[in-house]
Amino acid sequence: MPRICGNCLYSTTTVLAGLIVMFVFMAYFYDVSRGEPVISVAALLVAGVIWLIGWAGRHVLAEC
Repeated sequence: MPRICGNCLYSTTTVLAGLIVMFVFMAYFYDVSRGEPVISVAALLVAGVIWLIGWAGRHVLAEC
């Protein structure tokens, strides 16, 4: 059962991180059209941290 919870946690955090990355790039392309391209590095770092939490959680729960 913990393995299933770990996979669910990983899938959820991967989707959430992917949505954050998608919104960052949507904002980037919107800003490019206005002539002010900016990539939010902080948001990309948050997405990476969210993904890493899910990845670590999957491996921790798989060992139970």
